Order: sequence, then C-alpha cells, then structure tokens
Amino acid sequence: MTDASTPTPRSALSPTQGPGQTEGPASRTETASGPARGRVHRVLSRRELLGLAGKSAVGAAVLGAAGATGYSLHASGHPSATAPETATGSPLATVGRFKTRPDLDPPRVQVVDLDAGASGGYALVTPSLVPGARGVDEAEAIAEGKGQEGIMILDRGGELVWFQPTSGFATNLEVQQYKGEPVLTYWTGRITNGIGYGKAVLLDSSYHEIATVTGGNGLAADLHDFTLTPQGTALVTAYTTRAADLSTVGGPRHGTVEDGVVLEVDVASGDVLHEWHSLDHVGVDETYAALTPGAFDYFHLNSVALDDDANLLVSARNTWTLYKIDRVTGEVVWRLGGKKSDFTMGTATTFEWQHHARRLADGRLSVFDDAATPAEETQSRALLLSVDEAAKTVTLDRAYVHPAKLLASYEGSVQVLPDGHVVVGWGTEPYYTEFDAAGSVLLDARYPTNVQSYRAFRSPWTGRPATEPAIAVARDLVGGLAVHASWNGATEVTHWQVLAGDDPGSLQPVATLTKAGFETAMTARTSARYVAVAALDAAGRQLAVSQPSAV
Repeated sequence: MTDASTPTPRSALSPTQGPGQTEGPASRTETASGPARGRVHRVLSRRELLGLAGKSAVGAAVLGAAGATGYSLHASGHPSATAPETATGSPLATVGRFKTRPDLDPPRVQVVDLDAGASGGYALVTPSLVPGARGVDEAEAIAEGKGQEGIMILDRGGELVWFQPTSGFATNLEVQQYKGEPVLTYWTGRITNGIGYGKAVLLDSSYHEIATVTGGNGLAADLHDFTLTPQGTALVTAYTTRAADLSTVGGPRHGTVEDGVVLEVDVASGDVLHEWHSLDHVGVDETYAALTPGAFDYFHLNSVALDDDANLLVSARNTWTLYKIDRVTGEVVWRLGGKKSDFTMGTATTFEWQHHARRLADGRLSVFDDAATPAEETQSRALLLSVDEAAKTVTLDRAYVHPAKLLASYEGSVQVLPDGHVVVGWGTEPYYTEFDAAGSVLLDARYPTNVQSYRAFRSPWTGRPATEPAIAVARDLVGGLAVHASWNGATEVTHWQVLAGDDPGSLQPVATLTKAGFETAMTARTSARYVAVAALDAAGRQLAVSQPSAV
C-alpha cells in the first residue's frame, strides 16, 4: 500500500477521488420517547435495597418475582451435530415476545454446556437465517424460535443483554477501540453471491451511532472484515469486477474476476488513505475454486488486520493462503499456505477455505480452518500456528474441534482471550464454543436450526443506554398488578425497584427485587394510580427510571 497523496502505479495503491457507496439498507436503530429520567445515582440503604422501606407509605406489597423471560431456551441443533437432548447451565423454557419490548424477538440461544471455569464477559453475535432459509414466513420463523435477524449481546449463561434488529444482514459485532474508548462495531447491508454491499457502524457505550464507514473510491464496504487501527483508521474489505486472463484455469483469455480490495479509510473524514487490489499481486492461477459463469471469485478476500509489524495480514479463502502485505508498497512479503507457500507447512498445519486470520500478541497466528465447500476434511478446526519467519516453517501449536465434529460450510472465527481460553464461532453451524487452552470445552451454546452467525466474540462491555427502562403493567386475576421491567443493553443493573403513587411526579419505592434475565416479572398489590420501575446497580444507586404507567 502507498499513501494516496503519492502518485503510484496501479500495482501499488492508487486511490482516486469518488464518493462512498452504500448499497445495503441502513440498520434499524432503537428509538426513545425522550431523555432518560431520574439518573441521580442515589445510594439506597440496605433496608431499601431489600424492598422493605416503602410498603406502608403507599400500601403496596410485592408478592413475588416471576422467573426471567430470557433466551437460554430450547432450540434444536443443526442436523450435522449430535448435541445432547438435555442442557446443563441455563434452564430451558418457552416464552413469547417480551411484554416490555414486543418489537424485539431475537433467536433463542441455548447454553448446552457451561463450566464454572468459563471466562467472563459477553458474547457478541449476529444471528441470521442461513441463505437457504431466507424468505420464509417471518411469523413462522419467530414461532419456531428462529427470531429476528440482527446484532445481539448475551451474558455468560446465554441470557439476552442487548438486541437490535437490522433490516439487512449483519456481521462482525465486536468490541474495538476508537480514539481510546471502547466501541461496538458491526457491518450491515445486502449480500449477493457471497459479497457484501453496505456499511460499517460504530456505536458508543450508549448505543449511539458515532460514525459509519461506507467504503470509498466508489467501492462499498464488504461484509467480511472491519478492523480499527490505533491511528483512527479502518481496514475495510471491498470488491470490484475487473478484466482478467482466465486461460490458466480453463477459462477465456478475456474474462472477468472479482478483485479483492483492502481500503484503509480515515473514520472521521471518510477519506481513503490506501488501497490494495489482489489482482495486481496475486495471479488467478493460485486459486482452488472451480471456474464459474460471470465474474470469477478467484481470491475471495475474507479478513484483514494489522500484523505485528504494522503491515497487513490478509486471508483469501479461495487460494487457501494467508498473505503478509507491505502496507506502504502493497507488495506481498510472504505467502503462508496455498500453491505458492513461502513456508514449509508442518504436520496438520494446512488449511482449506479458511477464515479470520489474526496475529496474536505472542507471535502465533490464529485461523479458522473451514475445510469445506467443497469438503476437504471431515470437520472444521480452529488453529493456533507457530510461525518462524526466519526459518520459514509453520508448526501446529493447537487445534480445537467441536465434540459434534462440526463442518462449517463457510464463515467462522477464532478469538484467543487474555486468559488463554479460545472462543470459536462455527459460522454456518449454529454454535459458538469456549475452550480452555488445553482444548476442554468450557462453554457451548447453540442457535436454532438454520440460524447462523458469521463470527462470535467474547469481550468485556459496559452498556449505558440513553433510552429509558421499559415497563409493562397489567391487572392480574386477583386484583394485583403484574409489572414487567427491562432495559435493552444495560449491563450494570442488578435490581429493579417498583415505584408507585397517585401523582406521576412523586412516586415512592415499594420494593426492590433482583434482576432476573432480560425482562423481570414482578407482582404488586396496590391501589396507586401510577407505577414505574427504577434500575439499580450493585451499590443500590438509581441508574434510571421508566416513564410512569397509569394503572
């Protein structure tokens, strides 16, 4: 790659001026009826926290808390898996839509195995129907537990923390750093023949959209990768169609290919700083893909990130190769794997149709070895590879496989956590799994049949929504009130406090109960005309209050 300000031949980087292109639909954002109320951080006494203080004040009593209406629910596994019939960890149940948020119905996620040694943090996934299941009746899909497509955060036990439906596909929800602060990033748009046309979105801790990257130089941001750098730039995958000689793979001399493009874009301005094209550096003859009608996707760029020396590490699915790219000149420094590997590949280190290559802090490489479509092996693997760049040798440090011998048709991810645990997203197979460093399963979760997530990550995250908590109130059969409370995306809530009174401006606490899942159900007996709920943290501080609901 070269600086855009320096004229260069096409064989390096030669960005041209042109508008960004957003062909995918915009993501649906959560709406709020107004600013959050009651963010006063008042510390409650132990008596208040136990819900004993306000009962006599308004003549109300909390009779009990119903179970959580969360998403650790039964969902049948993928036909290729041999998951157990019963689950350990989170209980199984069947629920309908949330009473407080009837607009949200994400897929039910079942944690089928949960060990006490599993890491903390939240799971970040992007559930969507596999391509063959799209177009089904939406109501039918929801009734079957497949739910809406979108971006989703789950806690360690599989309970829903945050969900935002998207009107198009979504991929790559993860926590990254931008300007020294943690942000959520994801891609959304449309996908045609395995190539995405859309935008990448950055959200702050309040889930406000703070930036979008649509691509640049007339190219739309592709679904496969979006990596933020310490310099405030983003590495973005994109594609463009170019003329090429396909005679070396049995095609026409005057054919066309899908050219894999890496854009480095300044997030704040949208300016393209660097641009790299696969066809300028990687020949069509390196492909393992079968020739197809139309533009031939010989390369299929599916990941890009900074290497440990600030150059680029690129994965190309259809050449079975990882490439180190000089970030300034755009030249290929080395190839690892594939037909022209510069490395001697040790026992069990070869991979096929791979995804998501990353350099680890200790110098190893991680990569998801799909080995499928067409199948080259009997199961997919998450690989940790030791690479000696001086001796040009690769040895296998560890391979992680699912107990059900999953073979992912495509997609997939590998994340090594700070404690050495490894989180694997199985792509088209509806699972994500956490292993300890030695390969023992610590957590295994599954989506409903025909639901996939392009990648799966585990990260710390603190969500402080700008929206208010949601409340739903209804009279029960014995004259009491059924009160439901939720706050989409809030990670610091440990208790819910019920407030009641005859004046919406002077509600008093009647009781406090432990938060139970995404939506907590409570029963109260009161003659008050208005009810609200307050979200409390572990110290008893009031984080926010819902709008009062007339009874």
